[in-house]
Amino acid sequence: MKIIIAASVAIGGLAVAAPADHAADNMARTPSGQVLVVHANLQDSVRQADASDTADLDTFARKLAGKLPDAPDALVLNEILGPGAQHLATRLSRETGDRYTVAIAGDRSAFRPDGSVRETAIILNAETMTAERAGTFERVQDEDQAFLSARKRDSSLRVPLVAAHPGGDPATAVPALSELIGNRFEAGNVTVLGGDFRAARCAVPTKDQAVDCAPQAFWAELTGPRAYSDALFDRGDAQARDHTGYLFTRGQVLRAGIDADPPAGCKAAFDAGRSRTASAACRDGYYADAPFSWALLAAPKDVHAVVTPAKVALDHCQINTRVGAVIAKGVNNTGSPVTRHVTVETAGPVSATPVRGTLNIPARQAAALPIKVTAPRDAAAGTHKLTVTVGEEATEVPVTITKDCTEPAVYASSFHPGNGPERAIDGDITTFWHSEYSPPHPLPQWITLNLGAVKKVSTLEYQPRFDGNLNGTILDYRVLVSADGEVFTQVASGTWAADARLKTATFPATDARYVRLEGSRASGGSYLSAAEVVVR
Repeated sequence: MKIIIAASVAIGGLAVAAPADHAADNMARTPSGQVLVVHANLQDSVRQADASDTADLDTFARKLAGKLPDAPDALVLNEILGPGAQHLATRLSRETGDRYTVAIAGDRSAFRPDGSVRETAIILNAETMTAERAGTFERVQDEDQAFLSARKRDSSLRVPLVAAHPGGDPATAVPALSELIGNRFEAGNVTVLGGDFRAARCAVPTKDQAVDCAPQAFWAELTGPRAYSDALFDRGDAQARDHTGYLFTRGQVLRAGIDADPPAGCKAAFDAGRSRTASAACRDGYYADAPFSWALLAAPKDVHAVVTPAKVALDHCQINTRVGAVIAKGVNNTGSPVTRHVTVETAGPVSATPVRGTLNIPARQAAALPIKVTAPRDAAAGTHKLTVTVGEEATEVPVTITKDCTEPAVYASSFHPGNGPERAIDGDITTFWHSEYSPPHPLPQWITLNLGAVKKVSTLEYQPRFDGNLNGTILDYRVLVSADGEVFTQVASGTWAADARLKTATFPATDARYVRLEGSRASGGSYLSAAEVVVR
């Protein structure tokens, strides 16, 4: 990986923006020993017309002043140029009553003569923070990442700051960023690695990001072996949000939050520098397509535990069961391994698996235990208590059983990322479900359609993948049906030919809500595939 150290480029050195004529009373400041950091991708660096139109930056400053609990101590920013950073510092000074400085930012263009990109910046609250030395840019994946060593003016915290914006696979950027942090900064109280990593937390992006989903490699590396906390995941109620901006920290996360999604349909006008032509909703609420986030941080404990999320809503079902999850995590900042035992207690119709576990946490690493939380689909609506104890720390998590329960239209015994079961019911024979093959999952495998209600059915149609590759085409099959999702009854079985022609299984008309196609032998190996599955 190519890493280049470039000289710092600050706007006017560390020029202080005057707070004269600020629009609101002074915001409260964070107490000694705490720091409030903001991250945002402001999407204000590629087009000159967009960069020249600062209405979105004004809106951003106004929203920060209106939504944050205290005046921000530091901002780590993506996709903003030097003049934009200076404008934002001035506007933020006016909105908060504090003075803000541009500690490090780029020039008037994001594009460097050598073909690299520089569009990150760090802004400090000059009333509460000071830079220990001039910031620098470090090149990773052909983009310049802004680095700055800062501290609170009362010397209660040292805060190394990184505004990261990896240009390629974030998993390959993590080792380089971590190495640079280790080389660039002395040991700090609260290290912040904030940025847009251009990837969601879950390896398989969905509208609802399950708390216990299989994570992307970069996220797993940072929150495990690298011992960072994802502030928005741990304390920001953002676990189910499909976002790509993060505030990773080696510090204690006291509070965190992520803004509501900005109004849609605004970007085109702002990209063209025509914000005045946008709708009133856009002019009032738009600053970028990506929401900003913030975290209130303190010095890390030697060993600390966190249970995420703070509350659970069992509003998603899998066949006959409401499903949710919590994560019990321990972070070890000491030089010796530690062990923390985990116990879970539930009440009412709520169950948890496992109810006991152990976190064996290596030195300067973190470990997590996913805990599945379930209840019967027809359980009465209400709120119940779940208590997770990690070591000596007990956390109570309210678990709400909602009146309604959202259920997927299709399930599968397994799937390979990018080829989920929904692709077998999308009406497009060019897409397909494929059971997991890396590593291989043994047959039989199955795909189950949820009809949404009990219906009379008598035919299942199976369209093998239609791309010239017969891998996974089901040969030996069974069709099973169920009215309640608990008991499945076989209604058909047989053998299909190894070709791409439409296959049909017929059976006596029967009442069913769930119809399952199971394959015990297939073309190509130990896996199944299906372009379309239709029940009539």
